[in-house]
Amino acid sequence: MFDAALLRKDFAPTIRQTSPLPSGLLHCAVGVVPCALVYIETDSAGSPNCTSDDPFCYVEQAITLNRSLKAVGLPTLTVATNVADQVMQYLEKVDADARPHVIQLAPSVLTLPKITRFYSAHFKLDMMEQLGATLREGELLMVLDTDMLALHTVDGELLARCLMTGVGAFDISDQEFSAYGDARVIADLESVAGTRLQNPRWFGGEILVASAGFISALVPRAHACFERYTHLIHELNHNGDEAFISAALNLLADDGHPIIDLGAHRMVGRHWSGNTHRDLRWFKGCSLLHLPGCKRLLERQARRPGFSAPHVWRSLVLRHELNRTVWPLRRWVRSRVRPRLHRRAAQSAARIDVLVLDPDAGRLSQLVSRLTSKGMYVMPALTTEEARNEARRLNPRVIVSSSPRGVVAADDLLEALDVQDRPVMIAFSTDDARLDWAHWDTWFPRSADPSDVVRAVTQALGAR
Repeated sequence: MFDAALLRKDFAPTIRQTSPLPSGLLHCAVGVVPCALVYIETDSAGSPNCTSDDPFCYVEQAITLNRSLKAVGLPTLTVATNVADQVMQYLEKVDADARPHVIQLAPSVLTLPKITRFYSAHFKLDMMEQLGATLREGELLMVLDTDMLALHTVDGELLARCLMTGVGAFDISDQEFSAYGDARVIADLESVAGTRLQNPRWFGGEILVASAGFISALVPRAHACFERYTHLIHELNHNGDEAFISAALNLLADDGHPIIDLGAHRMVGRHWSGNTHRDLRWFKGCSLLHLPGCKRLLERQARRPGFSAPHVWRSLVLRHELNRTVWPLRRWVRSRVRPRLHRRAAQSAARIDVLVLDPDAGRLSQLVSRLTSKGMYVMPALTTEEARNEARRLNPRVIVSSSPRGVVAADDLLEALDVQDRPVMIAFSTDDARLDWAHWDTWFPRSADPSDVVRAVTQALGAR
């Protein structure tokens, strides 16, 4: 294929990163301090995207990232870790020029359950705070994930603009909104931010470029968002640093801090080898690639005697071409198998206790918090379609709709269930004047105390 042949061509020689900035922007040099977190807890929940059992696989990814950064003229990577002695001992077997710098993180004040998904990533906030305090004037901290690769030199003019504004981040709202629904993602952001946001955006955690001044403004906001995040963690669609860092960035943006979108300038791209509908030529022009689905490839590169970006790229192209071949067959198989699996899973899977539907995230959050505090398994939903899908998938024992009128009819939810055991239907209305609803077992007016609804749910579950 033409595209594949074009993509397999070797990269043009890269120009080593230079420090002088373009005229008309600033009159000082921009220094970049690349850093990545390697936080190792063997008894915590790791990343769902990592299939390796070796916790030091992130060190191997960091080795490849460091080699690629140096190949395009960027400084040596700094690895911040909670086990510096172990990481440095691991790096002894690596050539000296391939070793990243290693620093020991100070003990964290962040507390959250170790079963939390992406547990280690939460401590990226500690790294930003501690390394940000060491920056000199004219320097930018470049926070990176370890499963990344540098392909080209970073544009000096873009770095200059980041230094002027204080921050550059990777806006992936288009991906998050389309994947999970904009209402759901925005509700999560505003819940963690603790306020309504002017222009809610979701920022990817794989890169953040920030000055010392901006980091000093971001850290306290992020800590406040983290506290709200930990109280809402079981209600949120996403667990990880992106949730509370994105909320803090939104708060600063609402205060007038401009945020440069690094993705729009192709400083970074997030590539999954299974996404065969994306044009690889766009990714080839990115300075940095995030490869969350190719961690093993990056780890193998760390064990090679030398580093070659074209060699890694050819592997990515090969995976892409193979997936393009099997993708139509995979979709056909899923279309035939999934309906039967869904029906079988709905009949055999353990039922959740409560499905709560409410487009008003504030009311939903209050009710879900009270139900989960009593040990119930609760699934929140913000839209009619989401409620139907979750009802069909999870087969709830009780359904609570905080606003039946104008949201969804009870019989619509009941028709979505492929089970004979009908759930208890409880309505918590936003319209006190409407009293007559068919199919609802219990109704509460808007003025009712949420504890009354919790009591009714508890009684319904006890009677089953």
